[in-house]
Parts: sequence; structure tokens; C-alpha cells
Amino acid sequence: MEPNPRKVQRLKLSRDFRSVREKGSAVTGKWLVLGVFHQEAPSSPNLPTQTSKGPKLGIITSRRVGGAVVRNRVRRKLRHIQQSYYPKLSKSAWCVTVARYSASKATFDQLRAEWARLAAKAGILSA
Repeated sequence: MEPNPRKVQRLKLSRDFRSVREKGSAVTGKWLVLGVFHQEAPSSPNLPTQTSKGPKLGIITSRRVGGAVVRNRVRRKLRHIQQSYYPKLSKSAWCVTVARYSASKATFDQLRAEWARLAAKAGILSA
């Protein structure tokens, strides 16, 4: 059975988030930080293995962003943005989007424009 193209593969394990932070690179914007790790074929058993085809995405929103309602609103916006760009992402990319404390003040269009700019700067958007 073919996977749903609108279904986004998520980073769920803390070790995967840690791998992106330690082995990847980050690009910073006014409202977001985008951490990117290009998953290659594992050459050692210490590297995480990509069990699914396609990119994996994760979101981090700390308490500095705001209360629970505000954080969840920012997460919903970011998930929607990631889902819309998912087909255009590099197949080997693991991406972690970190919402900065000012992200709650940004509009949806501002977050989308910044995410696209950061993704292009990180080189994960395919033509």
C-alpha cells in the first residue's frame, strides 16, 4: 500500500532530535530556528537509521513561547506549514523547527515566509 503523500513523517524520539542538533546545522530567523540533518546511509551503528522513505520533521516550542494554548497554536501553524512544503523537501532531510519566544506574535503568513526562506537557505527544498 502506497503511503499517503499528505502524511508527514515525524521525528518522535529524543535521540533523533539530539542527532539533528549535534550532527546537523541550523539556520536562524526572527521567529524560527531550523535545524537540518541530511540522513545518509548509516556507516556506523551509532548513527540513527531512517526507517521510512522521505524527510522527517519535528517541532519544538518551549515555555518561553507562551502558555499551553499559545504554544499549541504555534505548533498547529508550524505543522500546517511543514505539511504544505513536505512534497518539496529533500528525501534525506531531517528537520527540526524551533519556535523562538517571539513566534507567538508572528502571523501565519510571516511564519510561512520565514520557514520557506530558512528551508531554502538550508538547501532542503528541491526544485
